[in-house]
Amino acid sequence: MSDDVHPIAPGGSLPDAPDLPPLMRDWLAGDGPLGSAAESWRACLAAPAPDGPAPAWSDDAWREAWWTDFAADLPDAVATERCRANVAALTAGEADVIVTGQQPGFLGGPLYTLYKAATCIAAAEARSEAGRPTVPLFWSGDDDDDLREAFAPRLYDPRRGSLLRAVPPAAPPGTSVGALPAASAGAGEAAWLAEQAAHNGLAGDLARIWTEARAAGTTWARTQRRALLRLFGGRGLLVVSGDDPRLHAVACPLYARMLADTGALAHAATERGERLAADGYHAQIGDASLANPFSISTDGRRQRLGAADAPPDDPSALRPGVLLRSPVQDWLFRPAGVVAGPAEVAYLKQTEPVYAALDLPRPPLLPRLFCDLRDAALGAAGQDIVLGEAMDEALATVETTAADALHAALRDLFRLAPDEARALAAPNLERWSAANRGLFERLARPRATQSKRPAWHAPGKGRQERALTTHWAAALWGDSLVSAALAAARAHLDAGAAGDWTEWRILVDSGKDGS
Repeated sequence: MSDDVHPIAPGGSLPDAPDLPPLMRDWLAGDGPLGSAAESWRACLAAPAPDGPAPAWSDDAWREAWWTDFAADLPDAVATERCRANVAALTAGEADVIVTGQQPGFLGGPLYTLYKAATCIAAAEARSEAGRPTVPLFWSGDDDDDLREAFAPRLYDPRRGSLLRAVPPAAPPGTSVGALPAASAGAGEAAWLAEQAAHNGLAGDLARIWTEARAAGTTWARTQRRALLRLFGGRGLLVVSGDDPRLHAVACPLYARMLADTGALAHAATERGERLAADGYHAQIGDASLANPFSISTDGRRQRLGAADAPPDDPSALRPGVLLRSPVQDWLFRPAGVVAGPAEVAYLKQTEPVYAALDLPRPPLLPRLFCDLRDAALGAAGQDIVLGEAMDEALATVETTAADALHAALRDLFRLAPDEARALAAPNLERWSAANRGLFERLARPRATQSKRPAWHAPGKGRQERALTTHWAAALWGDSLVSAALAAARAHLDAGAAGDWTEWRILVDSGKDGS
């Protein structure tokens, strides 16, 4: 284990970040019609203790089968005992959960997966300290079938001097990411982690997890869970699978209601989406997801359930799409709060009337930690902001301004609906954005050659936390990076309770980045 301590430092005001969607910015700032993130977090802290166990924990068959499977993946006896105590408290109705989640992805998925889990744990610990015992729970979206998204994050390999991207393995259409065999999906992960195994204890453990998984024929979902528990199992994090048929069997009473009222639920979300668009925001859930909100899972493959298709004889085969996944999750576990990023906040705001139609309490939403890794030798002050990062911020501002103006012109001049205006404008805006980026990069090239900043500071378009992977960073900077993420997440929530949502920096030694 590394003995390094990675300091954290505040960055700029999060609501002022130019690359956040308008809805997220307004929610963080407490402006607009959708409430305040600070109020939501304070409501989570003050919510009363549960009056009994949630449906999932009340179901002995699911809970005992899940625990046997889950406990086998915990890293050590300390983590096992802490998680066992958490499950006992939840089964007795003596604790709540804070929930977050993400689908499995290349090397643990994007770096913000680390920040989501850290925020979930920090929120649970803050609530427990306030006298309301709370357990962190991670919902693994291993039933997701978007392989392109799962393999999109990259790693920067200094020894090779390049960003490395994984190639999604060949798989039949609809294959769930979690059902992929680690032997094929994790081949690149295992090879790279083996090269880093000597860095620190965490790197060695991650390399061992992938090597053993490939040899044993383990699924990618289970391999990813073992790695996540190596990072956070000692903090009592519980992990459930979105593709667990026994868990979906527990939700059968809710599915019966949803199947009877699918059209009304979709209509409620459509109306809310139109209201969001009228307020200048974006309706996150598309028409296809609204029209067909369920899929069927069979042998690790998803097939959308069409409006004319009969529901399956076994409801445990149902898998909710974006419209209904969160209501199912919240019915099963009754969370005291849900940690979410910008896209999730957008679609969760759109599904608020779905909760009302189902008579389901809507848990408070909590913004995840937004964080960058920075070279400790350069510090976190403003003068050390990477040129590439500043370019991204400037381009985001230009693109947002241009998009808003073009959408408004198309709506006003040609009486187009908001969705139609956005669709027609998209190709032109994309080409224009690419031309601007080329101009910026051409002007920046002479300066970039003089920069001493590590290339991973700004690994291409967009935020570092979206472009790079969780276990890339964990393998290079070890358990102390995980501790720093937890500290930053707690600082994020402590400041956020007063409405001061802030971006954070973790300062790391670039001399240990693998070069």
